[in-house]
Amino acid sequence: MKSAWPAALAIFAAAAAPAAAQPPMRLAFDYAGSLNALHVTGEVKVLSLHVDETARAGDFATRAEMHSFGLLRALRPIDIATAATGPVAAGLPQPRAFEFTTLDKKQLRRVTLVWQPGRVLVTPPHHDDGDPPLTPAAELSASDPVTLFSRAVYARSGAELCARNWRFFDGAVVYELRFQPGGPVALGPADKALGLTAALRCQVRYTEVAGFRHRPGERRDEGLKSDIHVEFGQLGPAGPWIFVSMKADTILGYAKVQLTGVQVQRM
Repeated sequence: MKSAWPAALAIFAAAAAPAAAQPPMRLAFDYAGSLNALHVTGEVKVLSLHVDETARAGDFATRAEMHSFGLLRALRPIDIATAATGPVAAGLPQPRAFEFTTLDKKQLRRVTLVWQPGRVLVTPPHHDDGDPPLTPAAELSASDPVTLFSRAVYARSGAELCARNWRFFDGAVVYELRFQPGGPVALGPADKALGLTAALRCQVRYTEVAGFRHRPGERRDEGLKSDIHVEFGQLGPAGPWIFVSMKADTILGYAKVQLTGVQVQRM
């Protein structure tokens, strides 16, 4: 599970300082990933992501599916179905139960994580090796990628989305996205067509924490050649803040993930 999350869903995650949640709502997001291979092919769609989130004041539930195709699938097949549920405490979704199912070398593999007092129970168990190795403390210091993604709609303001670092545990490795203070950006026609009324952009650096295994001299940055530029937008004048796009230069070329559709239903 090492390679898929840092390079895809995990980089979408955002969070806010403790705040009152938006009114209970259901949200559906569609994203398209594109790659300009080696900066010579032009943008070609290589990834699709669909997310359904139910956000309440006391709990949340989020499901997502991600698939690669075209050039990216030839290099890295991705077929992931995942879900997370948990409580909302101090205005933020907290990890409780996370699962993912993936097609790994033509075999279906299902992994579950359950946050318990003093440990994270991973089924099937993962060997706690790496440099540095995984420890219960490192695992408990992190949340799963879907829970972190779910926090964006609970933000009190756009500025809070880039206000802190966030740490992830996907059952195999722990890694961190280190956010820098963000700034406002102008809305384009596509943003306005989605119903966005404001946007801001943050610069983010990906950092390994524990559980990674590398050969001598191997890269430790998941193929990133630049920081990640993440954009968030507000739906309507008083609506929730959501993830809009991610852009980064990689060893494969310039990569982008962009929101293409969003639906919100008040409960």
